[in-house]
Amino acid sequence: MMKRLALLPLIALSLIAAAPPQYLREQKNVVVGGRAEQWKLVWQGKPRSICGPQDVEMAITCPCTGFAYGEMGDLSLVREAGGKEVERMALAPLFSELPESDSDGLAAMQWRPMLSGDFDAGQGASAHFLAEVRKRPGPRVMRLADYDRDGQTSEFLVQVSAGPCGHTAYAAVGVSKARPRLHALESASNPGQPLVMPGAAWQALLGKPGARRVTVWPCGDHGAEERSELVLSARGGAISVRQRSYSCPEDGSRERLLSDQPF
Repeated sequence: MMKRLALLPLIALSLIAAAPPQYLREQKNVVVGGRAEQWKLVWQGKPRSICGPQDVEMAITCPCTGFAYGEMGDLSLVREAGGKEVERMALAPLFSELPESDSDGLAAMQWRPMLSGDFDAGQGASAHFLAEVRKRPGPRVMRLADYDRDGQTSEFLVQVSAGPCGHTAYAAVGVSKARPRLHALESASNPGQPLVMPGAAWQALLGKPGARRVTVWPCGDHGAEERSELVLSARGGAISVRQRSYSCPEDGSRERLLSDQPF
């Protein structure tokens, strides 16, 4: 029995040593319900490069939009209050279709911005070019807003995928008055599932109260034969979203409503 007790401190030390180091990506001071908190985006273990500056020709492609010069790994949103961790939320489950073959179960965020002259300057990925990219200020993700219009500015957007050129998708994460623990915002018609929409749709929720219409697929976009729009509104913490599809007449006639369903 004494031998077993003597081994306990050694086991605890080995578990601590086995835990991956944490790398702080970003932090922000936040006030929630009158309490001062600090929110952090933290990598568990050192993140890997995705769409990195060492391959500019890949980084400029459509699947890398928003992830160019990015990092990929196990990412969490951590809340702290009074210097102690309150809770953390793994962000990887929100992500899909990252432009890497071994990206399942991982999150990604841009590490350094890409500039317009990088395609020429980055040919050959010289040490000078890579050092110049490293010096650039990193983009900030935690830009808080009140997307569910509950009167509390406590959510921010996270890009979770990049589709065809010009199409990126975002989830909003944070806390709300009705759900004071970390979560991804959902639509009233699809509870239990993170609401993932183009950035323009999320921004529309910050405008004047009432329903807003946002075209997400114009006629002809990547060969689209229908126009698709989202009809959105938010009030008191509830977000309503419907998706409508319209015909794309080529004779100048008025478009026809083809479908209207909850999103």
